[in-house]
Amino acid sequence: MAPQPQDGAVCQLPREARRNRKRSSSRAQGRVGLGMTAPFLALFGMFFLAPLVYSFVLSMHSGGTGAFVGLFNYKVVLSDGQFWSGIQRMVYFGAVQVTIMIGLAISLALFLDSPYCVGRKLFALIYFLPYAIPGILAAIMWGFLLEPNLDSALKLPHLLGLTAGPVTPLDYRLALYAIMFIVTWEFTGYNMTILLTSLTNVPQQVLEAAKIDGASELRIATRIKLPMISRTVMFIAILSVIGSLQLFNEPMILNEIADTGSSLSPNQIIDTTAFAFGNDPLAATQSIVLALITVAATVAFYRIVKLRIGSVAILQRSGR
Repeated sequence: MAPQPQDGAVCQLPREARRNRKRSSSRAQGRVGLGMTAPFLALFGMFFLAPLVYSFVLSMHSGGTGAFVGLFNYKVVLSDGQFWSGIQRMVYFGAVQVTIMIGLAISLALFLDSPYCVGRKLFALIYFLPYAIPGILAAIMWGFLLEPNLDSALKLPHLLGLTAGPVTPLDYRLALYAIMFIVTWEFTGYNMTILLTSLTNVPQQVLEAAKIDGASELRIATRIKLPMISRTVMFIAILSVIGSLQLFNEPMILNEIADTGSSLSPNQIIDTTAFAFGNDPLAATQSIVLALITVAATVAFYRIVKLRIGSVAILQRSGR
């Protein structure tokens, strides 16, 4: 007579089978997920990690002899006054230009989302068109428009006796502000489109309740809509800060058209170090230092803005 299985074994076998089935299912899902992300991981490693590692290894060598010099290039960059002047210039650029650009983008988005705007789609398209123009072409176009020898309109104040000479926006003393104007013209419509898309997700029930309570459109925009898109505002602000530190096309193109100064941005300094002086290891070191500064500035800005948004939300909930 065959031995009978114990009661515990009868219950244990199905439980172990279910556990094994779950393990195999998890492993299958993991393989599927890895297969779906493999193309991205391959491209990420090829175009980001590999150049980063190569740049770090290159930064440890001499630009002249190619010998290993350790952290010597980093000491040179940290003591380079011109490089840090470029960093300070871009910090000032970001503080002024990003503030103006985001303020304009928010104002345009709130206006287009209000009932006072007629022809919303047409105006949204018009405001977005500058972003459709490539940055290099936009810099060339504005370079011609802002050059007195090429644009007669800039000579008009001098002809009227209002200035001692033609207005020269691309002079090295004003070139940074001319670049602020160009970048603002390029990206305000783009940021406005992102904000306008975010405004469409604001619940209509909340807006209708505010209107029933007698809230004006201005109060609805500032007290309801704007707080609800605060995370989107923070997102575009962070991207704008990163873009400010990486500014290259506009100052480089304008420097070819007029003498705006050969080292307005850190990327211009890196480009000059690599291609004019042929010192690739030092340029790689400058790039790594700039990348670390960009990451640190982004994290600091994110925490400051997040803290500010949290404080505003607390004040609003308290009724102040």
